[in-house]
Amino acid sequence: MNFFTMKLVLILVPLLNCSLAIATLQAQPVGKNASLQDPLPSWNDTSSKKAIIAFVRLVTTEGSKDFVPISDRVAVFDNDGTLWTEAPIPFQAAFAFDEVKRRAPNEPKLAANPMVQAALAGDIGKLLEGKHHDGLMEILGLTHAGITTDEFDERVRNWFASARHPRFNKRYSELTYQPMQELLKYLRANEFKTFIVSGGGADFMRVWSDQVYGIPPENVVGSTAQARFEMRAGVPVLVKTMGNLFVDDKEGKPVGIHQFIGRRPIACFGNSDGDQAMLEYTTIGNPNPSFGLIVHHTDADREYAYDANPKGSGKLTTALEVAPERGWTVVDMKQDWKQIWGEPTGTAPAELAQLLIGKWLAEDIDGNGVIDNAQSTLEIGNDGSVAGSSAVNRFMGKARIDGRSIEFGPLAMTRRAGPPALMDQEAKYTAALGKATEFRIDARGLLFLTDANGNDIVRFSRLND
Repeated sequence: MNFFTMKLVLILVPLLNCSLAIATLQAQPVGKNASLQDPLPSWNDTSSKKAIIAFVRLVTTEGSKDFVPISDRVAVFDNDGTLWTEAPIPFQAAFAFDEVKRRAPNEPKLAANPMVQAALAGDIGKLLEGKHHDGLMEILGLTHAGITTDEFDERVRNWFASARHPRFNKRYSELTYQPMQELLKYLRANEFKTFIVSGGGADFMRVWSDQVYGIPPENVVGSTAQARFEMRAGVPVLVKTMGNLFVDDKEGKPVGIHQFIGRRPIACFGNSDGDQAMLEYTTIGNPNPSFGLIVHHTDADREYAYDANPKGSGKLTTALEVAPERGWTVVDMKQDWKQIWGEPTGTAPAELAQLLIGKWLAEDIDGNGVIDNAQSTLEIGNDGSVAGSSAVNRFMGKARIDGRSIEFGPLAMTRRAGPPALMDQEAKYTAALGKATEFRIDARGLLFLTDANGNDIVRFSRLND
């Protein structure tokens, strides 16, 4: 049946703030990037997927009484357990524990702290006691405060480049849920603004949110503490403290949305009771049509299974109980998702190599961005041939690709001169190509080249022919 002419029968979804009579809605492509392709290919064709697509069509169909202007299309996502795994402990806690392990041998006072001792002993229960996981908050204070924001960013970036999950042996950036990455992309294609609203630290998430989810730092709402301005050696810096701590969890999430976003969301995605207030704020009494979704962890084989008794965070009881009454969609991870991670296990080396073929534009080199309108490009052919522009000059040569491994060279290059800034970018780009040892393509279709230490050294987006 032709996509452009078929009729979609909407099943009544009991959203409290909008009454949808059972009706037919002319199915049509929505958003600037709509196409015949399935927007959520990693989702099974269940009621959860159908509810998402029906809602997006509902609020983006011009002329409909339920049409929502672009300015009001705000979607908020919890992070831990909603966009990526949170077990056995949230990843920010894993970072803090690794920091404690690194520092404790050389800092006796730190090592003597009871909460540090609990962390070193793996006593997660002790750290999670209290309304706001008081022991964990103390560990976060010890490892996050007293340093400049730049120092903190560097520590997070270094940890993120090398740390691996204890069960899956993947880098943490590789443990995002492919179905949720597709959902983010689908919403943005339909001109939604996507935000993270998480109990995690805003400074921690802002280091990598753009790289991992395509969500810029300014769209991250999280727990925050006051920073202090200082002049150090004649240079202005911000020093992190634990003063005026705002915990963006439970009832704090709607407050954070109001303070930092300033618009009421029309779509909310969470996975635990900590997200219940945010779901209620989004879907009860909203003047616009709204949508709430809970990710229920039911897949112990591919990820984890928990709700009432999680090993770490992510307790889900009250929100799950009221979900039918509130009209929230509950995703059964085991039944609703075809795959969990971005790359299906068992992908053949030849299939990986095929993903590389085409034209790419460098968006970032060694974490320093690129000059606007100064294109550094890469084109990879079926036979492993490579060519492109380094910013001023053209190059060509070969790439040796084996599974995830990639090695460029030798490369022949023209010898034209250009402005110093462009020549500097060219030197950094060609040096990065020379250091590349592996590649990966994330759920957004971005290509990353990494060096022998696992550091991302170039990020590319695909160029359309």
